[in-house]
Amino acid sequence: MDLSGEWQATPINPELTRTGADPDLDDSAWERVPVPGHWAQNEAFADEEGPLLYRYHFEHPRPDWGKRLWLRFDGVTAQSDVWLDGGYVGDTRGYFVPHQFDVSDAFDDTTEHVLSVEVAAPRPGSSRSKRSITGSLQQGPLAPPGSPGGIWKPVTVTETGTTAILHSRLLCTRASEETGELLIRLVLDTAHAGDLRVHTSVTGPFGQAVAGGSENHTVANGENRLEWTVKIDKPQLWWPAQLGEQPMYEVAVAVCPVAEDGTEGPVSDRVHWRTGIRTVSVNDFTWRVNGKRIFIKGISVGPQSRFLSSLTNEQIRDDIVSAKGAGLNLLRVQGHSAPTDFYRQADELGMLVWQDLPLMGGYATTTRTAALELAREVVDLIGHHPSISVWCAHDNPNGSPVPEPGSASEPTKSLGRRLGRHLLPSWNRSVLDPYLRRELRGADKTRSVIARSGSLPTIANVTSSDAHLWLGWHAGNYEDLAEVIRQWPRLGLFLGGFGSQSVSVQDWDEDAPEWETAMVGAFERYLPRQAYANGSSWAMASRAYQADLIRSQIETVRRLKYRPTGGFCLMALADAEPSGGFGVLDHDRQPKPAYEALTDACGPVVVIGDTPPTMTVPGEAISLMVHVVSDLPDRLEDVKVTATASAQEWNESHTWTGDLAPDTCAHVGTLKFIVPEVNGPLIIDLALEAGDRAATNRYQTIVIPPSEAISRTAINR
Repeated sequence: MDLSGEWQATPINPELTRTGADPDLDDSAWERVPVPGHWAQNEAFADEEGPLLYRYHFEHPRPDWGKRLWLRFDGVTAQSDVWLDGGYVGDTRGYFVPHQFDVSDAFDDTTEHVLSVEVAAPRPGSSRSKRSITGSLQQGPLAPPGSPGGIWKPVTVTETGTTAILHSRLLCTRASEETGELLIRLVLDTAHAGDLRVHTSVTGPFGQAVAGGSENHTVANGENRLEWTVKIDKPQLWWPAQLGEQPMYEVAVAVCPVAEDGTEGPVSDRVHWRTGIRTVSVNDFTWRVNGKRIFIKGISVGPQSRFLSSLTNEQIRDDIVSAKGAGLNLLRVQGHSAPTDFYRQADELGMLVWQDLPLMGGYATTTRTAALELAREVVDLIGHHPSISVWCAHDNPNGSPVPEPGSASEPTKSLGRRLGRHLLPSWNRSVLDPYLRRELRGADKTRSVIARSGSLPTIANVTSSDAHLWLGWHAGNYEDLAEVIRQWPRLGLFLGGFGSQSVSVQDWDEDAPEWETAMVGAFERYLPRQAYANGSSWAMASRAYQADLIRSQIETVRRLKYRPTGGFCLMALADAEPSGGFGVLDHDRQPKPAYEALTDACGPVVVIGDTPPTMTVPGEAISLMVHVVSDLPDRLEDVKVTATASAQEWNESHTWTGDLAPDTCAHVGTLKFIVPEVNGPLIIDLALEAGDRAATNRYQTIVIPPSEAISRTAINR
């Protein structure tokens, strides 16, 4: 029975704390809220912080003999306590984790029922006291505004036989052209000890049966755990779209009781997965899928709406298609868990996923048990998806090592404290994160685990952390990236935490909400609002700056492909608020100039030159190296690269030809010239031709008279 619909709801008060579960309580005058849904979808609760008491009246027939009834909550944001007919049933923790409770005895007594649920979505609070594990659903620049509280997934009463499947897990442990292996794990709750028969079936991409069988097991009363492997001969491998196709397999398991005479009874419970056969590894931030290396071009995805229940499959798919259309191959689900359909569509579209646990910033020591349980649950829930390539236990456990926005003039002492939080032991880095990494590795040995994201990297040859440098937004200039990596190469293993905000304002208003949510310090340092005539010109400048930063830093790391960089992950795909944000798409999913810059920088074959100085003078010698980067799995032959510098009537050109190895970056030549006696822009055009493939790029410098060289130096600095 599906209990979806309009439920009664009201804010909790001291009186309801004592009487809220009473079946005879009159709730007829309460407001109505949708289930699945969020309480803020009712205008009366638009600004409500909670907790709220939900109640629902329904009828249900008594269970048949030998049947068990379960009350199932598929998702509650963020936690709840549940009563049925005045009796306490249990609690839920983890806003995306399903919970089910055996209510067979309660349904034996009557057919009329009252379900009371106290739902809370407390604000995260400070790191020392924070216990709410909701990550970017409530915290950080990707968090949508307002409370996400509510019962956002279906509530159902389900029926099983005497044995129910409480937890299930499917992982691909081996994949080659010859054989594939799937590991299946069940946690069963059995009302009566006895024998069970477990049926397994695997159906191939074209509906053909490819594996399966039946096994008998003797189980005890209570919890039982079963684990076995299914082998598939000559499987069709799942690949990222860049490397191949995405065939999917259907896997089903049914549990049946077996009588003493060997007679098999009806199905007691069943579970089903849709999966792909593939292996994936990440070592020192270099990804390999089915043994083949792939350079990662990723982008962070935050909660697509605070009203998660209202997201449609089309909206989810449109975001993934937008990322894929920009030439990206990985989506980082940063600091949260996405709706189930997100992972299904990533599987089908051949996009890799970097999956975070919903832990962001520091947490109280009392959260360890809940966090470890959440780690196991997330593997059970989505571990079967071939798109998921890596787990990340914790995002920014100690904050940024560089000054935060608003701290451009932060004293050295404060910066030293920041670095100390990354280099010295702390509870989050030294205790919680290793525990979480071990828990994830224990639950899923098929994937690599990033212990934390946003910390300074260690010297160990493991995937420990990607550094969030934020050059050009929190500190320094975005052109500094190559030099920073040259001085500390491990910072360049993987470029995470980069990008800039842009705003979407049209009117000049000091009290506008968008200014409250913008990163004041970063804007004041790089794009001071008082330097622009109005809000519209300021917004346009912020978008142009965002595009330039993204293009420059992506080109830098693509030139460093595998030497040492394994890829990058930009923040972010879409703005969380209408006022603006880190997105290359705005809140309405309209592309910004940054989206075009991202697309140009992420082509499968690109031609890249050194960035020329902002300004130059006649007679200056310019030397710019030219690189070609290919992410293609095949060799490119007869490649022709032309570099042309031009200003007014003057131009100078160089051409290089040759073959390009697959999945590589090659230095093809150096463009050298003396700046001519001109004033104004000097354009550098790069062009590549290779059969039906073509790529172009353009850079610009301004030629000024020698008398203005001092100004040029100041501007460049």
